[in-house]
Amino acid sequence: MRNLKIIFLSVFLLAGMVEAYGQCNTLRPQIDITFNTDQDCAPSSVTEYTIKYYFNVPQDPATIAILFEWNDPGNNTTLVNLFSATPMVVSGGDREFEATATFTYPDNDDCSFSPTAYILINGAICPTSRQVQTAYSWARDNQFGAQLDISPNTWDVCYGDPVVNAVFQDASEFNCNINVEPDNPNRQTRHVQFVYGNLATHNAAATILDLSLNDGGPVTLTDGAGNLVGLETRGTAGLQITAAHFGPIDNIPFPADGPISVSFPMNAPANPANMIGNQFEITMFNWNICNPYNGDPNNPNYEDAISTTAYIRIVDDPDPLFETHKNSYTGPVPPGREFCIGQEIFLTNGSAGASNYRWEIYDGPTDSDPLLASRTNISTTFTYNTAGNKLIRLYAINGNAQSACERFIDIIVNITPSRIANITTTDLADNAITPEFCQTAGNSSTFNVRFYDTSTGVVGGNTQWRWVFLDENGIAFRNEPASGYSDVELGPFDQSFVNPGVYRVRLFTRNSVTGCTSRDEIEVKVFPPPVVDFTAGNACEGTEVAFLDMSTLNNPVDGETIQLREWDFNYDGTNFNPDPLYNDSTDFSRILGAPGTYDVALRVTTSGNCSEMTVHPVTVNAVPLANIATITSDGCSPQIVNLQNNSVNGQPDVVDQFIWEVNDGSGFVVDSVQRPTDPGFTDMYQMVLVNNTTSDINFQIRQRVRLANGCETVSNVLNVLVFPSPQAAFAVMNYSPFDDNCSPITVDFQVLAATVALGPTSYDWTISDNTGIVYTENTGTNTNFSYSFTNNTQSLKDYIVRLQANFPSGCPADTTTTIRVNPVPSSAFMIDTLEITCNIFRVQISANSKGLDRYDWVIRENGLTVFASDVVGDTFEYTFNRSSVNKNVDIDLQTTNFANCISNVTTNSLVVPQSNPVNASFTVSPPETTLPNTTFTLTNNSTGNNLTYLWDFGDGTTSNLANPGTHSYPTFGDYLISLRIEADLGCVDSTSILVRVNPIPPIVDFAYDPPNGCAPLTVQFTNLSQYADPTTYFWDFGDGIGTSRNENPVYTYSQPGLYTVSLSASNVTGDTITETKFEIIEVFNRPIADFTIKSPVLYIPDDIMYIRNDSRFATRFEWDFGDGNTSTEAQPTHRYEKEGFYDITLTAYNDQGCVDVLTLESIVQARNGGRLLVPNAFSPNLYGPTGGGLGEDPNSNDVFRPKVQGVVEYELMIFNRWGELLFHTTDKNIGWDGYYKGELSPQDVYVYQIKVVFVNGERVMRTGDVNLIR
Repeated sequence: MRNLKIIFLSVFLLAGMVEAYGQCNTLRPQIDITFNTDQDCAPSSVTEYTIKYYFNVPQDPATIAILFEWNDPGNNTTLVNLFSATPMVVSGGDREFEATATFTYPDNDDCSFSPTAYILINGAICPTSRQVQTAYSWARDNQFGAQLDISPNTWDVCYGDPVVNAVFQDASEFNCNINVEPDNPNRQTRHVQFVYGNLATHNAAATILDLSLNDGGPVTLTDGAGNLVGLETRGTAGLQITAAHFGPIDNIPFPADGPISVSFPMNAPANPANMIGNQFEITMFNWNICNPYNGDPNNPNYEDAISTTAYIRIVDDPDPLFETHKNSYTGPVPPGREFCIGQEIFLTNGSAGASNYRWEIYDGPTDSDPLLASRTNISTTFTYNTAGNKLIRLYAINGNAQSACERFIDIIVNITPSRIANITTTDLADNAITPEFCQTAGNSSTFNVRFYDTSTGVVGGNTQWRWVFLDENGIAFRNEPASGYSDVELGPFDQSFVNPGVYRVRLFTRNSVTGCTSRDEIEVKVFPPPVVDFTAGNACEGTEVAFLDMSTLNNPVDGETIQLREWDFNYDGTNFNPDPLYNDSTDFSRILGAPGTYDVALRVTTSGNCSEMTVHPVTVNAVPLANIATITSDGCSPQIVNLQNNSVNGQPDVVDQFIWEVNDGSGFVVDSVQRPTDPGFTDMYQMVLVNNTTSDINFQIRQRVRLANGCETVSNVLNVLVFPSPQAAFAVMNYSPFDDNCSPITVDFQVLAATVALGPTSYDWTISDNTGIVYTENTGTNTNFSYSFTNNTQSLKDYIVRLQANFPSGCPADTTTTIRVNPVPSSAFMIDTLEITCNIFRVQISANSKGLDRYDWVIRENGLTVFASDVVGDTFEYTFNRSSVNKNVDIDLQTTNFANCISNVTTNSLVVPQSNPVNASFTVSPPETTLPNTTFTLTNNSTGNNLTYLWDFGDGTTSNLANPGTHSYPTFGDYLISLRIEADLGCVDSTSILVRVNPIPPIVDFAYDPPNGCAPLTVQFTNLSQYADPTTYFWDFGDGIGTSRNENPVYTYSQPGLYTVSLSASNVTGDTITETKFEIIEVFNRPIADFTIKSPVLYIPDDIMYIRNDSRFATRFEWDFGDGNTSTEAQPTHRYEKEGFYDITLTAYNDQGCVDVLTLESIVQARNGGRLLVPNAFSPNLYGPTGGGLGEDPNSNDVFRPKVQGVVEYELMIFNRWGELLFHTTDKNIGWDGYYKGELSPQDVYVYQIKVVFVNGERVMRTGDVNLIR
C-alpha cells in the first residue's frame, strides 16, 4: 500500500474567461480539495474526496448540490446535498459548500480513472466548477489488457528431424505499461523464471526422447524412454513444482517496460520413436508488484505467480489439396477442368497441416514449361491468355517447423478456345484501310469495306465462327450465320455504310464443347460534315469589316471537334486561297478594299479530317459628297447667316441626314439636323450667330453628310465674323454675398452712369430662378429698381437679375447678376424606438435636416429638464429608465444653418411606459431516468404578466406551451432543457436544467437456419438483439475457429459435430451481455476420400502397389486403378502389367449416402528396369550383432540395408575413414548391422560402395556416406 497523499488545490481562473451562466456568475475561483487513494494495485479505492466551493453572495442551500462522477466502467456517480446520508456542509453565511465522497474501483481493464466533481445549482452544472483528480489501478501481467505470452507458443519439429537449439523467449505485454498508461505506468520490477518439464503434466509416453539443454553445460531433461531426468521440487507450501530443471529467476529492474527473459537452448537427436504429436513442456512463471516474488530462488511462491506453457512438438508433413473452381472459391468445378481464355480460375486451397503455401502456375502441361506466376496466397486466382493444357502446382509447407516440411500436388487445366479471333479491313480492291470516312453535306455518300477473318491459333474440331454487324445505334443489322455459329470459317464480307456514326463489326470464335469464346471488334467511323457559317457586317470605304465564326458540329461522332478554320476574303468561286494570318480566327475585323461586293469563303476542317466551306457576300459602301457656301457677309451680333447646301445632289446613295455644326472657338457643336424628307426642305439653310463678348468672334460653320448606308463625310469649313453688341451695367445697392441674407430679403438696383451716358431709350428688368422667369418690369428711363427675394426651400437659392438697355440703333445690350438667398432651417425631427427592456426605453432622435451648423436639443421628463445639448448633432440616442409609473416626455429642437439663419422651436412628445419584471423558473422530475423510461415531468414556476414561452428540450424539439407537462426522449444521453419567457415591451428571462437518460444493458437474442445438415453446413444467423451498439457484436460459432463481428453473419461448419453458439453485445457504456445456445447446430459427417501411394514408381511385373487409405468418415470404397481393374477393399494392393502412367480414383461412401471422389492423375508409373534407394543414417542394435537380415521388423533402423528392385546382380561394401573394409555382401537381403568382428563400431561417418545390375541390363555403381548413430 502506498502512503496516503493529501492534495490542497486552489484554482484561480483568469478573469473574463468564465461564461456568465445564471447564479454560476457568483461562484468564486477558490476551490479547496482533499484527495486520498489507498493503493496502486486493483481493487483501488478513493478513500476521501473532499471538495469545498465558495460563492461571492449567499445561496439557497436547498438549491445547491455537489456531484462526484467516478468515470468507472459502470458510470457511477455520487450526489451530495442537504438530504444525503452524509450531507453537504454549509458555512460562511450560506456562501461555502463542502462535500465528501468515497468509491472503490472494481477489477476492470483500466489503468487509471478520473474522478470528477461539479457544483449544481437547481440541478444545472456550473461549467467552471469542474475539478478532475486521478486514481490508479494496476494488476497482474495477465490482467487489464496485459498478456502473458511465450514466443513461439510451440517449437514445431518435423517427424524424423532432430531438435536443434530450441529457444523460447518471454513475449509478454506487461500490465499498464508506458504505452498504455504514460502518465503513471506500472514500471516496477518483474521476476520471470522458465521451468523445464513439469512432472504434474508430463507424459513420458508422448514426449521428446533424449532431450537436453545447455545451462553452462549439458543438462539431460528426458531419457530414451521419455522419463524426466534429475527431478527436483521447489516452492512453498502453497504450491510446489517438481521438474527436470529450474532456470534462474530473472530480475527485470525498474523501469520494467518490457520482457527480456530467454530460455536455455534445447536439443535432441533424430529418433523415429518421437511420434507425431509428441511434445515437451516449458513453463514460464511471472511476478510483478501486484503479485510480488518472495525473493527465495530455492522455494519461490509459485502460488502467487501467473504462468503460461510452451511446447516442443513433433508435427507431420502437410497434406496438400486444392481444386479449380469458376465464378468463386466455392463455385462449380467445370467438367474436365476446362476454362476459357480470360476466365478467372479460382484455386481453392483445402490443404491440411500447412502454415505456408507456394503456387506455381506454368504455361504448359509440365514444370519444364515457362513459369507464369509464383504466389504465396492461401487461395488465389489466375487468368490464362493463351489456350492449351496448363500445369498448376501447390506446395503445402509447414513454415513454423524447425525445418520446413513440404509436399506438392498437381492439377492440369485445359484452356479454350484454341482459335483467337482477329479482323482486318480493306477496300473492295483489297487495299488495307483504316475504316474512317467523311460524309458530305447534303449528299449522302456510300462507303464500302471488306472484312477478313485473320484469326490466330489452332482450328480444332470444336472450333466455330460467328460475325455480327452493329449499326450506328448499336443494333445488329447483319449476322453471319443468321443464327448460332458456323462450323466452318466464314468471309470475307463486303458491307456498305452511309449514315454518320460509329459502326462495330465483331468476329466470335468459340469452342463448341466448353462454350469459351474469343472476340475481336473493329470500328467503322462515318463522320458528319461540319455546319459552316459566319456573320459579317457591311462597311464604309476605308473602315474594317467585323467577322464572327458561327460554325458548329451537329451530333459529332467519337469526340469529333473542329480542328482548323481557313478564310479566303476574295473567293473567285474556283480556287480557295486562304490567308494564313487568319487561320483559326473566329472573331476579328479587317479592311477589304475599294467599294464593292466581296465573296468571303470560310473552310472548316474537323478532327475526323472532314472539311466543308461556305461563301457569304460582304459589301463595302461608298462615302458621300459634302460641300457648303455662305451668302451672308459678316455683321453685328446676333448675325443671321444664309448658307447654300451644295451636297443635295450627285450623291452615290440616298442621303439620310445633313448635320450643321458651328464653332465659336470652343469646338464644333451641332446646331441643327436636316433630312431631305423634312417638310419644306431646300438647299438653303439659315443660322443665327450671337456674340455676347466685347470682342469680335470668328464663327466656323461646317456640314456632315450621312447616307442611308451609314457612311458619312465632313464638308469644307466657312468663316463668319460677328461683332459684339453695346454694353449695359447696373449696381446692387444694399446686398452683399457675405451677409446672412436670410429669406426674405429686399434688394435695390441702379443703372450705372456709364450706361445712362449711352442714351438708352428704356430699361427692361427680368428676375429668373432655376424654373425660369419669375418677374419682368420696364422702368422706362427710370434707372432705379427694387425686388423682394424669398427662399422657401432648405437649400441655397440663386436668382438671376437681368438688365436690358434698349438703344436707338436697335441693338440692345444686357447684363446680369446673381442674388443668393439663404434658407431658414427646419427644426422638424423624428423619434424612433430602438429598444424596450424591463429596465430601459431607448430611442433615437433624428433631425429631418442634416448637416446644419447647430442643433439645440432639450428633453423634459414630467416638465423637468433632464437633458440639454448643442453638441450631439442631428442624430443621437437617448435612454430612459423605466419606473413603476409612466413618464411624459417633451423634446425641443431649434436649428441654425451655415448662414446663421435660426429656425423656430419644434416640440414632440412621447410616453415612457412603466416596467414589467419577469422571472423564469421550472423544475424537472425525475432529474435522471434509465431506458426504456425516457419521460420527464416539467413544472413551470415562472412569474410575470402577459408572458410567452419557448421551451428547448435539448433534442431538437421545442414547445410554446406554458405548461408542456411531460417530454420523452428518443434515446439515452444528457439533455439540457431550457425555458425562455418574454413579457410585453421586451422583458426576457431564461433558465436551464440538465437531465440524463441512462442506457440499459442490451437484450441479446438470435435465430438460426438450418439447425442441421451435412458438412460443410452453411448456417444463416439472424440477430434479434436490442439496445446494443452494432459495432460490438461478437459471434462464437462453437467450433474453436469461427468468430464474426457482423450483425447477421453466415457461417459454414466444415467439421461434423454438435455446436454451441454464443452472441455477445455491448451498449455504449460498455455493458456486455452474452447469449449462449447449447448444441443447437448439428453437422453430419461427410466422407473424405484420401489415399497415398507408397511408391510412385513400380517395376513390372513383380512390384506390388501398396495403397494407404487415409479416407475419413467412410464405410464403403470403390477403387479404379486406371488399367480397367477395380476393387472394393479398404486397403487394396495391385500389380500393373504394362508400362505407363496411371490415374487412380477412389470413391468413398458413408452410411448416410454421402459421397466423395478423389482422382490422383498419373500418380503411379509402371516401367521396366530397377530402383536403388540408399539411406544416410542408421542406429545399430546396442545388444549385439543381428547378422544384417530382414528380421521381424523390416522398417526398423537397426541395419544399413539399401532398397533395390529389379536387380539381378548386387554387391555392397562398407569402409571406415581410413579405407579399411568393414563389411561385404552380394546378398541384397543382407545389410550391415554396425558390427565389425563382433564389436559395435564407434559413432562416425562411414563410406559405402554399391554395384548393381538391373533386369534391363543397366549397370550402376554408387558411392556415398552413411552416419552410424549410437
